[in-house]
Amino acid sequence: MFVSDLRHFLDLPDDVPGPARRMADHLGSVVRAATAAEAGSPWESALRCQRRPGRRACPGHIAVFRAELPAAIEWRCTACGDEGVISGWEDSCFDLRDPRPVPDDDVQVEIVVSDEVAMGLRYLRYLDSDCERLVFRARGIRTGAMITGSRDDIDGLIDAVAAEANHETNRTRRKRFDAAFEALSEAPQVAGSGSADPAPPPRLTLVKSRPKKIVGKWRITEMDLWDLDALDLVGPAYIQFDRQGSGEFGFIAVTGWLDCRHTSTDGRPSVEFSWEGHDDNDRASGRGRASLQEDGSLSGHIYFHMGDDSGFAASPWGDSAGT
Repeated sequence: MFVSDLRHFLDLPDDVPGPARRMADHLGSVVRAATAAEAGSPWESALRCQRRPGRRACPGHIAVFRAELPAAIEWRCTACGDEGVISGWEDSCFDLRDPRPVPDDDVQVEIVVSDEVAMGLRYLRYLDSDCERLVFRARGIRTGAMITGSRDDIDGLIDAVAAEANHETNRTRRKRFDAAFEALSEAPQVAGSGSADPAPPPRLTLVKSRPKKIVGKWRITEMDLWDLDALDLVGPAYIQFDRQGSGEFGFIAVTGWLDCRHTSTDGRPSVEFSWEGHDDNDRASGRGRASLQEDGSLSGHIYFHMGDDSGFAASPWGDSAGT
């Protein structure tokens, strides 16, 4: 049995040996899983065992148990029997306990995904706490992993995956996130049955695949009417969209707040919006549109009511010099 205190694995130096880094990642994932779900009974998480007996990947999932009162978290592989206990996890960055009660009338749905997709979801770096709980309380089943949550929870996770895929510049990671987005968008959603290993019902209708929403912040790098020095007069020019259908932009001395409608153009995610704001000290309004390009950049157009209009190009925030 591996007895560990999580506090010894926090804030590891950059030069820590690889095995210690992998063990820290493993223990952090176990704590996330154990605290993402309700306490009081053991359950099989979607986390895969890290051992390689006979130089082959162990096929087991990690079962976890957390008592009602703060205590050591117990974990055990369902295949090879590797096991351990973790203390010192309370109030760490891996503690996902939710103080809010779960609404009794919140209809839960189940989505079955592959182990590879479940692992890809755990690689997402910018999940909010609700989405992180949804990912780490996924249960391991014979056919992969089962994600359970409300329809709003699932939609929020899909939007989060789309946003990260839109901004990811690493081709391998983007491919992984694209695969996760497609799997979540196209997977059958069924009312939660409580079964540990549900068989896919034959009469299910697939959820219609939705285009990715354009979600996140982009650095405006070019506009038809003004050069970059003018665009950055007050601060770096930008445009931003959130998952609630609103957003904002800023360039030169213009600020605008957006009301957005997500759509697609030639199969690519697009957004159309109206806006209100200020041009220096004067009130201003208008409309606009933007489309996501294959390289993750945006191409669009902003119109001023009864005034100028200009095309623009933008790259994911952080990719441009000076941001």
